[in-house]
This record gives sequence, structure tokens and C-alpha cells, in this order.
Amino acid sequence: MTDLRALVTHRARVARRGAGQALHATLLVLAPVVRRAPAIVVGLGLVLSTLAVLVLVGAARNDAAITADRGVAVGEVLEGSDAQHTFIRYTAADGAVLTPDTGVLYPRGLEPGNYVLVEYDRDKPELVRVAGRNWTAGLLPVALGVAGVWVVLGPLAWWLARRRRPRPGVAPDATTPPDAAPDEADPRPDEDAEREPVGAAGAPR
Repeated sequence: MTDLRALVTHRARVARRGAGQALHATLLVLAPVVRRAPAIVVGLGLVLSTLAVLVLVGAARNDAAITADRGVAVGEVLEGSDAQHTFIRYTAADGAVLTPDTGVLYPRGLEPGNYVLVEYDRDKPELVRVAGRNWTAGLLPVALGVAGVWVVLGPLAWWLARRRRPRPGVAPDATTPPDAAPDEADPRPDEDAEREPVGAAGAPR
């Protein structure tokens, strides 16, 4: 019974030491990422903000192309529209009946069956927008989206930066595996080691 308990204790100690070493190795691998976590979060916010701005830039370019060679027609809003696209059918100046695969630009408030005045690029009639609307219609949604991104990521980056600061009087040793050093430096003999009876060495022969 004593030998079994000693074996279980020894194996538990080995398992704990192995787990500590594995955890230490994982922390060493993740340490560069953890140190740069605030910068990563800020970088993510910048990327998302840049993408939002690029959406406005693309819309402005489309508007410029339509304005440069503008055609005007009456379009019918079709069934089958979704959150990404509002499909219309209109007749171009050359008599072609068109249904742009990308939908109409700035479709806010349109419903199937509506008739609406549209403007399109004569050179590229697939590029069409609701008349009287332009890229400025997206300013408010984009601004709110960017603000929402920084409301979430800004405090997160600040919190991560605060956690990186060392606490006064605390100097953790990142090179010592948890639970490994105490076991390796433990001066106590193993519990299953044979003990010599007290007084055996000095007993008279």
C-alpha cells in the first residue's frame, strides 16, 4: 500500500512538473504577441477605419463617373432585393432594358414596385444611382461605424497597455517554469526511499 501511494505521488509530481514546463513554453511563444497586444488592437482599428474611408472614396469615384457622362431614366424596383443589393430595371437611352447585377447605389427607402428616377453612366450603364443622391449619403453610417470601432477597441488597447506596466516591487522571473523549480530544488528525500533505522549506524556489534 505504501509503495502504491509513493508511486502515485511520484507520477503526480512528474505530471505537475511536465504541465508547468509546457505552460512555460507556451508563455514564451506567446510573449511577443502579448507584449504587442495594444499595438495589434490599435492596428486593427486603423485597418477597419481605413476600409470605411475607402468605401466612401469608391462611392465618390462612382459618382464622378456618372456625373461625367450622365443619363437619366425611370427605374422600377424589383422583387428579390436583399440587404446588400436593391435591384432595379430601367431603359437606357439606346433602348436597352437593363437590370444591373450590383443593384442601384443609395437605395435607402426603396421598396419593390416603386418607380424612381435614376442616373447612370452612359459609357457603363451598369453603374446607376438614385437621382439626387451621392456619396455623402454614406457619411453618417460610416462615421457611426468608425466611432463604434474605436469605442470598443480604444478602451481595450488602453487596458492592455496598463496590464503591460510592471507593478512596483514585482520582478517576475519569466524563465523559471512554474512548479518546476520547487520540485527540482526540493531537498527532501523521496517518500519511497528506504530509511535506515535510527541508531543503526551506532549500534554495537
